[in-house]
Amino acid sequence: MDEQTASQPQSPYPRLRLDFYHTAVLMSQWLDDGRVKTYPVSVHDVVSACTHIELSSGLLPPETLFWKRQGNQDKLAIYVPARRWQVQTESSTYHLPMPPFVFVGYGMSYQIFAVKRRPDRGSDALYNAPCPNVFGHGGICQGNTPFPACSIQSVHQALNLFLEGSLFNSHLSQSKCQSYPEDVRRLWEVLHGRRRFPLSELVPAQMTLGKLL
Repeated sequence: MDEQTASQPQSPYPRLRLDFYHTAVLMSQWLDDGRVKTYPVSVHDVVSACTHIELSSGLLPPETLFWKRQGNQDKLAIYVPARRWQVQTESSTYHLPMPPFVFVGYGMSYQIFAVKRRPDRGSDALYNAPCPNVFGHGGICQGNTPFPACSIQSVHQALNLFLEGSLFNSHLSQSKCQSYPEDVRRLWEVLHGRRRFPLSELVPAQMTLGKLL
């Protein structure tokens, strides 16, 4: 925008508007002199014009499972391979093996689920993440952790903030593993320093990748 255009007062009216009625589609155009021209248009022309609107995600993060754009917010799911993480509770620091995860962000909200392998179809089962501070539907209780809005650039930052930048407590620590259903942090004590997470400990989340989509 040049300085001359920027200095001009902005019209409070839209430039163009489509009104859809049961029997017709009317297009209204606001002219520079304030007049409004309204005339019918073919619904087929509207559909044809919309099919040429391009939508691109740009470069996606590694291991992206799906990406959506709803309104002005990204919905993004990534696959996180099994690895060891440094996690903290109110009294201890653990070096834990964790199972693979599916990590999902939408706006300021995030979900996390465990999986036994990289999911590649909608029917693949998801499991409760073996972590406190996660609701039954996978939603993360963020507490005071400063999570960023989900985007292609920030989703891995949010994942690291949850697993290594959070202070886990007893909240929502139940039903997250088979051996210690009352508190998954007891399993953390057992697994501290080990190399692999035992997948037999995972608890089904009654959720599939397809439902998550």
